[in-house]
Amino acid sequence: MTDLISANRFLIRDDSTGAPRELFGGAISAILPSAVLDVSDIRQVPDSQEVFLYPELDAFLSIEVLQRVPMEDDAEAARYHFDVLAEENEAVEKEITEIRALQMEPKKGATSDDFTPSPMILYGRQRARKFNQLRADEVEIRIALFRIATSKATADVVVSASIPTESTGLVEQDAIKSDFQTLVSSFHILDFALFAPTTA
Repeated sequence: MTDLISANRFLIRDDSTGAPRELFGGAISAILPSAVLDVSDIRQVPDSQEVFLYPELDAFLSIEVLQRVPMEDDAEAARYHFDVLAEENEAVEKEITEIRALQMEPKKGATSDDFTPSPMILYGRQRARKFNQLRADEVEIRIALFRIATSKATADVVVSASIPTESTGLVEQDAIKSDFQTLVSSFHILDFALFAPTTA
């Protein structure tokens, strides 16, 4: 079983080209690479998702607002979301390689006294068949789980990177991983009204 460890090795590179973007109508701000395409400009995307595709690569970054799962342990919640993603991808194999808590500097919301929580980080791999291929492709999955639990709102926000390892060069893989780190480190919830109200 993967152990929960300190996050002091979560290094942030500042050499990638990116800029702050407003997400979910301005409720969230984060730095995204300038090269990615907003998938909503290509096809319909659910209101609960923001998806950004790397041109000419089958890799993408995703931010999804979900109902908060009942488990209180953040590591177990991250495992749950990883397993759900594997089920959605119809993965034939899955493996979690690391789970760790990341302590970030608190960022206060613009419309309340609530702060963006520090995330739980999960790294893993999945093998899934695409387009009815006989051979399953390996995809590296990186997840940052931000768990919202305030007096007024609850949610799980899943920030993820999906990187096909066999069709993506090592340089490109490293760049996407750096983009993911920058996205996570810059992630700032501005308006907590985005999330479902807390129920009694």
